[in-house]
Amino acid sequence: MNVLLFSQFFSTTKGGGEYVFKTIAKVLSENGHRVWVVTNDVKNESYEESENLRIVRVKPHLEYAGGIPPSFFDNIKYSINALFAGYKIAKKEKIEIIHSNNFAPVLAGSFLSMLAGIPHITTIHDVFSSYGKNFWTEWAKQPGTSQINARLVPFFEKLMIRLKAECIHTVSEATKNDIVQLGAKKPVQIIPNCILHKNPISVKTNSRQFVFIGRLVFYKNVQVLIRAASIVSEEFPDFKIIVAGDGPYRNMLEKLAEELDVNENIEFRGYVTPKEKEVVIAESNAMLFPSKIEGFGLVMLEAFQQKKAVIASDIPPMSEIIQDGKNGFLLDADNEKSWAEKIKIMIKDHDLSQSMGNTAYGILDKKYSTRSFYENIIKMYEGILRN
Repeated sequence: MNVLLFSQFFSTTKGGGEYVFKTIAKVLSENGHRVWVVTNDVKNESYEESENLRIVRVKPHLEYAGGIPPSFFDNIKYSINALFAGYKIAKKEKIEIIHSNNFAPVLAGSFLSMLAGIPHITTIHDVFSSYGKNFWTEWAKQPGTSQINARLVPFFEKLMIRLKAECIHTVSEATKNDIVQLGAKKPVQIIPNCILHKNPISVKTNSRQFVFIGRLVFYKNVQVLIRAASIVSEEFPDFKIIVAGDGPYRNMLEKLAEELDVNENIEFRGYVTPKEKEVVIAESNAMLFPSKIEGFGLVMLEAFQQKKAVIASDIPPMSEIIQDGKNGFLLDADNEKSWAEKIKIMIKDHDLSQSMGNTAYGILDKKYSTRSFYENIIKMYEGILRN
């Protein structure tokens, strides 16, 4: 099968959606399918090609900005340049399926589908508009964020489900429900994410260290962890949370840690490499994931891979992945006392922490394997081609 992927970023380190598309390209190409990816030219990003995988970079030249999306004008430039590049590929290589990552790539994919008569699939990872107007008001308050994007993204979310596509691919039941509520009339296919298989690494676990990994934006809700740290540190002064990631909310979070006098308990590491991420997860007691809004929460699978439990907010889709009391805990996102209580339980009960981690690893292998992900992607593609 010849497949054309549109994805603005194409990386295993810059976000869950980008990781998913890089994984799609990898599993398809390794199983004999020919794949072309049209992506932005991004500073300090390298792309590994193979006999079955070709990467085409288009302008504008971007620099990854710690989770802040490209500007409105950069999105439009990408869509236009990607459309032209994709059209050349489609004419020359007999493309059978076009598959686009959310937002700007969907514009290129849908227009190319109409021009070339090739079936198109849109991937939507999450629907922020379903959380109301307050979401965009809060988003726009963050330093360095685009006011234009904050105003236009709700429109683009509705546009994405209306542009030409034979199918919408999403990653969780929660996001499917949001897509349907937004008015989608076309089929919505759920394929849970996966992560590429790796064996757990062998490092010594620090029972008093926990880790958060993600973009530092307001809805990731790291502030509740800082407030919980002020409670936990009273009993365990050497307890620590590693905050790995960057974003527009970082300065506010650092100020909060200072105000609550937990600077020694909260370590802001900024961006970490894939290897550093593996190590910090493996040496931590458990992962903390207090987000209020998620399409899936791919980083939880990375914790499972290192046999670590996850303490997460009790919201879909985390509640689809975490079984409370078995492979982690599900908590009220804003209740710092509950977060502090569960952290202290995990510090005190090593056997519980280890048992939950082992259960998590088993769930990863059973429900989120690369093989089942590949089979589901192919099944979706073949279903579209048959119809």
